[in-house]
Amino acid sequence: MQVSLLPSAPRYFGRSRNCVMSILTLLIPLGLMPMHFAQAQQDPFGSDTKPAATPDTPPSMTTGPDAIEQQLRGKLSEKTSIHVNEASLNEFLHLLSEKTNTPMVLDTRALEEIGLSPQQPVRVSLQNASLRTVLKISLRPLDLTYMIKDEVIQITTLEHAENHLVTKVYALADPLKDKAAKVIRAVTSTVIPDTWEVLGGPSTIVAIESVLVVSTTEETHEQIDSLLRKIETAMQTGKTSS
Repeated sequence: MQVSLLPSAPRYFGRSRNCVMSILTLLIPLGLMPMHFAQAQQDPFGSDTKPAATPDTPPSMTTGPDAIEQQLRGKLSEKTSIHVNEASLNEFLHLLSEKTNTPMVLDTRALEEIGLSPQQPVRVSLQNASLRTVLKISLRPLDLTYMIKDEVIQITTLEHAENHLVTKVYALADPLKDKAAKVIRAVTSTVIPDTWEVLGGPSTIVAIESVLVVSTTEETHEQIDSLLRKIETAMQTGKTSS
């Protein structure tokens, strides 16, 4: 009867593999073995050690023009303080842009059309006011306004803003879902009435069941947002009290 003095094949190769892998691990920090060899997909014995597959990462939903413009609308609600005794319009906007970390561009061509210079003096002093309020108060005396376009806040003339309307969709809350016609009448009669098409203005508003599609200026959209919130709050309060 013959007796083998060698370990069985599976145990032998198992120990050999562990031994070789340990040696390779020691050689890497000493620079005696190229890293690409250590990072190979197969070990010295040829067994595959492919890394686990990772699912495809979906494209980010927080980038792109729509997302950036939404961020800019959020910026308009942030509080700031500014004190300018006298500065040119150009200097004032540069200061405000840096202070609020918000991209702003002056539409000089539109200003030239009404004979207004970027050197027009601006005086404003406001404490803890929204950026929206700062812009309105500082631009109103110059017959200027702002709009969100091309991923920046553009300072332009009222006429130019009316020629570049913004279309937004408003989903009516539950208390208003069957009252779209009444909501439209409330909006067109209380929010800058002469801007609406029924009175010869450029803005339009139509209802598709419980959804309003509105095309108007940025500033008018802000007033519509505010009005709808007030109406929804009042109706919710009325239901609760009853």
